[in-house]
Amino acid sequence: MSNAKHDAAPQQMTQAIRGRKAWRTATLRREDWLVPVPDECLSEIDALVRTLRENPVPTIALDMSDYRLAACAKMMKRLRAVLDGGTGFAVLDKLPVEKYSKAELTTVYWLLSTMIARPVAQSFDGALLYNVHDTGKKIATRVRGDLTNQKLAWHTDYGFNHPPPYIGLLVLRTSRSGGESCVVSLASVHNEMRRRCPDLLARLYRSYYWNRQGEHPPGDPITNVNPIFTFDGTHLDARVNRRLLQVGHELMNEPMDDEGAAALDALYRLMDDADMHFTFQLEAGQVQYLHNWRCAHERTDYMDYEDPEKRRHLVRIFLRDQGARSYMG
Repeated sequence: MSNAKHDAAPQQMTQAIRGRKAWRTATLRREDWLVPVPDECLSEIDALVRTLRENPVPTIALDMSDYRLAACAKMMKRLRAVLDGGTGFAVLDKLPVEKYSKAELTTVYWLLSTMIARPVAQSFDGALLYNVHDTGKKIATRVRGDLTNQKLAWHTDYGFNHPPPYIGLLVLRTSRSGGESCVVSLASVHNEMRRRCPDLLARLYRSYYWNRQGEHPPGDPITNVNPIFTFDGTHLDARVNRRLLQVGHELMNEPMDDEGAAALDALYRLMDDADMHFTFQLEAGQVQYLHNWRCAHERTDYMDYEDPEKRRHLVRIFLRDQGARSYMG
């Protein structure tokens, strides 16, 4: 594999990106991202839960066509429109955590999410639902940050593999303090880099080594090679996770080139700019959905409760209609 800095120049997005996708903090309105759960949806959800109590079905075997969920389908169609043509992130507000068990809330979340796209595996062992909580570990080469209470710096999910276009996070329990969520439009960041430092932006279209965190078949390469930005002539897509890139280059014993490091520094400075990103605190019962190719996200560190029943607990889902449902896609 040639050094990333020697890659041939790929096609780039040369025009400024307009519209709701390229939002900034000052242009973002609450109604652009918050999707209330109407009363008729809550009634459908209540009927669904009562039906499943009497007629249990494993969560991952559930199909929305088996239940009366017309109002919910309308709501989720609106939410997907926000992801595809709007801000690229949405918060569903919210499921009644005081009324249902964790398992029942997860079941509702599964069915609502299938109205966006098909759930796919998000780990090499094929898990379709993934618990995000603090295990007491610290971030390491093969320890994901979502299993710690440490800050998760700006990233998109699974850029080293076949990243899904949509990801969801159901909030079952919140932490005692901290754990704020931050979202940034990568279209807006691209616009700013195009204006301020076009040469560094061009470097982000060329490859980096990505650590695969051991999520691959035995004997496979321990890194993948991908750029940050790709443009197919119509759509700009992005993937980013600086830690995975740093470790990827270390694993390959190939230091990152100076231009590549400078380009990442510029990218992260812009994402860190308070004028560029939106910070909010998720509540129990809310569900955050992101367009994983268009928005990066961050989480601050947090302090949790001693009582295990009160500890922060989120459930993640990956949604993708293309490719196989397996982790490798």
